Amino acid sequence: MTYAPHRSAPARSVEDYDGLDPGAAALRAKLWIAGGIVAVIGLVTFGVWAVVTAEGRPVVVATAAPGAAVAGHFEFAVNAVRCGLESVGPDGLEQRAEGHFCLLDVTVKNGGTEPELFDSGAQRVYDADGLAYAPAEQAAVFLNDRYPTLLNEIPPAETVAGVLAFDVPSDVELVELSVHGALSTPGVRITLPPAG
Repeated sequence: MTYAPHRSAPARSVEDYDGLDPGAAALRAKLWIAGGIVAVIGLVTFGVWAVVTAEGRPVVVATAAPGAAVAGHFEFAVNAVRCGLESVGPDGLEQRAEGHFCLLDVTVKNGGTEPELFDSGAQRVYDADGLAYAPAEQAAVFLNDRYPTLLNEIPPAETVAGVLAFDVPSDVELVELSVHGALSTPGVRITLPPAG
């Protein structure tokens, strides 16, 4: 038996898959890339526009009692503001403030017909310059250790007392609290009582 090497068929020119010449294919690829870039720029521009227009200041309401407001199903009242604390929590586990803690003693009533969870992270305080500060939620865990607390669902028609903690720079004076039934709801601003 003799071995005969296998011979392949001679190479032929293969046309592009869609029949376009290489120059047209390159142009088509460039147009797809340019279109993708334009789409990304459009989406980013829309996102920036949506954030800028959504970050408008919440509705300011005049309330019958200073420091009280209704947002969603929740009725809020700020009873006291205490500022100047450097840390909160038990010894060995205390949370230290970068500036100082301002603690807002609040009561929250569920005016709805179903139990609802109060989202303390959705609340914001504002200083005299209009800068917003988010709650120091880890500090709030130590401050709301009684049951029921702001950290649990609030039953219908029940009122819960608790503390909202904010870590703010030491030279800041807080003037307003923006309360929300949820982060997605428009906020209602209430004037804070003077810090004591």
